[in-house]
Amino acid sequence: MEKEKLLTVGQVAEIMKLPKSKIRYWDDMNLLTSSRNRHNGYRMFDMEDILTISDIDFYRKLDIPINKMTNLYRKSPEELWTILDETETRVAAELAELEKKQRGIKHRKDQLLSLIELKEKEFLDEPLDVERIIPIDLKDPNELQTYIDNPSSLVVCIDPKNEKEIIYGFAVTTKEFVEEATIWQQIEQPKYSYKQFLLTIKSDDPSENNFRSMKEKLEKQGYQTGTMVGRYIMTAEDQEGFYRDYYKAWIEVNK
Repeated sequence: MEKEKLLTVGQVAEIMKLPKSKIRYWDDMNLLTSSRNRHNGYRMFDMEDILTISDIDFYRKLDIPINKMTNLYRKSPEELWTILDETETRVAAELAELEKKQRGIKHRKDQLLSLIELKEKEFLDEPLDVERIIPIDLKDPNELQTYIDNPSSLVVCIDPKNEKEIIYGFAVTTKEFVEEATIWQQIEQPKYSYKQFLLTIKSDDPSENNFRSMKEKLEKQGYQTGTMVGRYIMTAEDQEGFYRDYYKAWIEVNK
């Protein structure tokens, strides 16, 4: 004798915290074995159906297609293991991508926090975090990917011997791109320290920047200045409607 069906679709939906439409759809796809109330035609479900719904919901939350869940309980343990193993591989890849996005968000937040702090304080005593600068070669897919993954790898450099020229490059470690020419490299035991400040460069006219004014302020404080290195933070529109590039910059100083 067929087991009595005890619960309506509405009752099951409330218990399982699922939309009624989803349960009806699964039933229409023959994933469930509901019966009809002979008096009103309502679908009726028993405890076995609820357990099946729980399993289906588990697999669907893993984005396993409906067609792979047909005859769920007729699948062998090996078939179910294969389905879950494939899903685990996919989920691991998705988690890795999410972690990459999370690292990107944290990095951008840190960069913006640097900008906010540098706006509030004219100069900071912070260590330089650029080891080496190489020329920009956007035809090199590895260099291009480095910039795409981390826009703050874009840096500028100003040599005190030619302060009117801004040199653009990529920040890399001393162990990366060893075959590339070096624009600038931090020496292991410098005889000077660094002052950090917010460098602003007009996007369409790099000659319009605040480097000289910041350099002069330090010299008035009795510092001798040297090379400046700046790491890209962001581009934003200023109050006058011009786009400016903002850099976390370090300048060599000595008294």
